[in-house]
Amino acid sequence: MLIEILKRAIDSLARNRTRTTLTLTGIGWGVACFVILFAYGDGFNRAIELGLAHYGSNVCVVWNGQTSLQAGGQRAGRKIQMELRDVEDVRANCTLISRVSPEIFRDFPIKSARRLTSTGVRGVNHEYGEMRGHFIQEGRRISAEDVRYARRVAILGNDIRVKLFSEAPAVGEEIRVNGMPFTVIGVMQKKVAMSNYFQPDDRCIFIPHTAMAALTSTRYLSVMVFQTVNPIYEDQAIRQFMEVMGRNHQFDPDDDKAFWINRWKFQQQIFGAITVGMKVFLVVIGILTLSIGGIGLMNVMLVSVTERTREIGLLKALGARRKHIRMQFLLEALAIAIIGGFLGYIFAQGVAAAVGIIPFWSTLLEDSTRQADIHLLISTRAILTAVITLGLVGIISGLLPAIRASRLNPVEALHYE
Repeated sequence: MLIEILKRAIDSLARNRTRTTLTLTGIGWGVACFVILFAYGDGFNRAIELGLAHYGSNVCVVWNGQTSLQAGGQRAGRKIQMELRDVEDVRANCTLISRVSPEIFRDFPIKSARRLTSTGVRGVNHEYGEMRGHFIQEGRRISAEDVRYARRVAILGNDIRVKLFSEAPAVGEEIRVNGMPFTVIGVMQKKVAMSNYFQPDDRCIFIPHTAMAALTSTRYLSVMVFQTVNPIYEDQAIRQFMEVMGRNHQFDPDDDKAFWINRWKFQQQIFGAITVGMKVFLVVIGILTLSIGGIGLMNVMLVSVTERTREIGLLKALGARRKHIRMQFLLEALAIAIIGGFLGYIFAQGVAAAVGIIPFWSTLLEDSTRQADIHLLISTRAILTAVITLGLVGIISGLLPAIRASRLNPVEALHYE
């Protein structure tokens, strides 16, 4: 019975080719717009996530400050400066902090075999690269042995590598930092971090903080960088950090002016809210666009009911029940929705392939790789969402005409002109 109803539905669509074609076009256009908007939202979200990943994951950056509360006989307004010993105390006593690194930043003249420039140099330990999203393009990161033995090795940011070596290989080459020789052991990928401090990482050179001692005083840190075991424990980890530092420097752990802490969770919440807002907006617009096609489908089906009144009366006179009439019109609506949806999906794939990449961060960051631009890639999630939405649109659009058709009086329908 179902197969027979489906055949009749297909025959009905074939008899009204112009109307069916226009309806398919409306549904296809709605689906294409929906899928492309969804793909844009996914691409926007990917670009934001990439920018956060290149800044670091679960990372807090701590800056020196000054006290605002009196504690232990010490006056308020006292300057607090982090030291190397604090790093080991934090590592040993803060159970919710998984990694921690000192960071000493200085500007030094840099010389390669043929070129001379000046840029920021960061003295860090072996855990720093993992925390701060240092994706290595060539060579390797700084190791624990490099730090322990104060080896004069260096990691180059992508921009400073180009400035010093152009397109020539850099790994294994020697550079001079403030006159001291260092061997290049690694080059970073182009970074698209949405947030930086001191200087963009692409323009910096990274060396072991122990080797930094040969260039400048390393008693006081510029900043301390640490990574929490999980973002949900960030507040508790910061509390542990403040308690350790309060003991070391004799200030009240509740004094939030003693250090200024750049929180990763705060940045994630800001960019997350932007991303969610953007995606919700795009999905709503896509659903509204698809609904317009659904309204057109409903109108066409209602007209079809009116035109086929005598046919419906004949079917009911021959014994067709209400459910059979409802099923026929619902199947017709679903058939149009499914075929239109398939055509819309094909069109959306063509548009995505033709557009490819929409400029975003890479233009601002002069990134030729365009990794942080918006890539229109149609995901499985977008297809599933479109299919579910399209199915609902087809059912809702065909339900009213189907009910109306099933309720027609067969005697009146047979005499309808």
